[in-house]
Amino acid sequence: MPMHQVKLLSLLLLSLVTLCYHSTACHVTDREALLTFKDGITSDPFGILSSWNRTGDCCTNWAGISCNPATGRVTSLNIPAMTDAIDAYLEGTLSPALGMLSHLSVLRIVGLKKISGPIPPSLGSLTQLTDIALSANNFSGSIPSSLWGLKNLKRLLLSSNNLSGYLPEDIGMLRGLVYLDLSNNQITGTIPQSIGNLTSLSVLDLIQNNFSGNIPVSISSMTSLRFLRLSKNHLNGVLPESIGSLLKLETISLFDNSITGNIPSSIGHLPMLREIYLSDNQLTGKIPSTIGNSTKLLTIDLSSNNLSGPIPQELTQLHDLQTLDLAFNPLEIHTPPAWLGNLGVFRLSLAGTGITGPLPEWLQLAKSLTILDLSSNSISGTIPNWIGSITGLEYLNLAHNALQSTIPTEFRNLVNLMELDLSRNNLSGPLRAVLEKGNSGLFGGFKTLNLSYNSFIGGIPEDIGAMEELSGIEMLDFSYNPLGGTIPKSMKNLNSLKEVRMASDGLSGEIPIGLLDIAVMTEFDVSSNQLTGRIPKHSRPLPADGFKGNPGLCGEPLPPCKQN
Repeated sequence: MPMHQVKLLSLLLLSLVTLCYHSTACHVTDREALLTFKDGITSDPFGILSSWNRTGDCCTNWAGISCNPATGRVTSLNIPAMTDAIDAYLEGTLSPALGMLSHLSVLRIVGLKKISGPIPPSLGSLTQLTDIALSANNFSGSIPSSLWGLKNLKRLLLSSNNLSGYLPEDIGMLRGLVYLDLSNNQITGTIPQSIGNLTSLSVLDLIQNNFSGNIPVSISSMTSLRFLRLSKNHLNGVLPESIGSLLKLETISLFDNSITGNIPSSIGHLPMLREIYLSDNQLTGKIPSTIGNSTKLLTIDLSSNNLSGPIPQELTQLHDLQTLDLAFNPLEIHTPPAWLGNLGVFRLSLAGTGITGPLPEWLQLAKSLTILDLSSNSISGTIPNWIGSITGLEYLNLAHNALQSTIPTEFRNLVNLMELDLSRNNLSGPLRAVLEKGNSGLFGGFKTLNLSYNSFIGGIPEDIGAMEELSGIEMLDFSYNPLGGTIPKSMKNLNSLKEVRMASDGLSGEIPIGLLDIAVMTEFDVSSNQLTGRIPKHSRPLPADGFKGNPGLCGEPLPPCKQN
């Protein structure tokens, strides 16, 4: 072998030896701590920890473990390791021995569903921790107070467990915290004033707990906050005016609480704001006109409050607005302003806002609409021919109004419509005008259709089971219409039907064989008709109430038929 090749080979061998020398094996203390943790796992059906054994090096051979190569100390514990099983889980508890991993900076045990018991206080001794993620498990008890002393902690994610107790004032010690997610637990008490000390916090997510009391005024000090999520709690008091000082705020989510008072005008001082969710509270007063200054807004949801009108025209400054939901507020707007048609929103809900008179003509110009909800108002007159010009509609709800007309021919132009509710009006004519709506191919077939409590006549079309627009329908409600006729045999071909309601429709004849065998059906109501004969045998349990009021019907779940 030539000398230069010998020298090159020697260098390669030396490099390999040096690399092996510097890659220290797993430290014995950490190895034993991890094996003790594994001993606390009583079930591992997906083999998540199958590589953890005494013969392998935990730094190089154990799934989910990372080490410092110079010291062999474990720095990251990330379970589950890569798995193709969506429903993978571990069953057992979290061993206090993890507190012996003194060099650990990342602890991530997420989505394993059946790991239960308390979070061990010994984790508070891991002073190098920057990330704790224990979400989507079954941990219970209080959050150890020892965690609040982890000065290097950046992310604390404990969502979707069964944690209880309360947040102590000590939470304010985590001044370097960037992300705090305690959502979907059972934590009680008030949000401590000391939370204002978390001036580096970007995400505060406490959704769906049992917090009560006021939103702390100290929140105004959290100047790094981008996402404020406090929905689905029992918070009361007012929304502090000082919220306007959180200039980086992008999302305000406070829906489903008991917040009172006015929406602060300072909300218009937030230049980065994109989403406002304040629905299902007890807010009063007017919608502040300053809201038009937050020009990056995409979503405004103020539904189900006690807000009064008018709707501020400054909303026209929000050129990126996609969703406007003001439903179920006593706005008493009577005639919605025509400028709403120029907003360019995709989703508009003005249900229960006191609209009277005919459907507003400016709707025919709102070509961007995909969702329109004007239900629970006093809209009268006819469904106009121009309704067919809003061709992007996917959801239309005109229920609980005073509309009186047949369905115009142009209705068939709503080729993208998938969910339609026209219930509780005085609409008339044959069903076919609705059922034979066109579709756009992949989309546009009905998913839900509610025509109940109207005056439709002419029976249910015999070919209903062959209509392309209904091939994927899941909910069908024709109840309380003077339809007459029989239940078509072809209806059994609508094999996506989950809910069928045809009560008080003047139906006669027998229930077709096969209709009750639709595999996904959970509700079938043909009560208060003139149906006769034996109820066809069916494998799925269906309540008797859905068949009552038909004197000629018999058989399971009604009393047995009399023998001839």
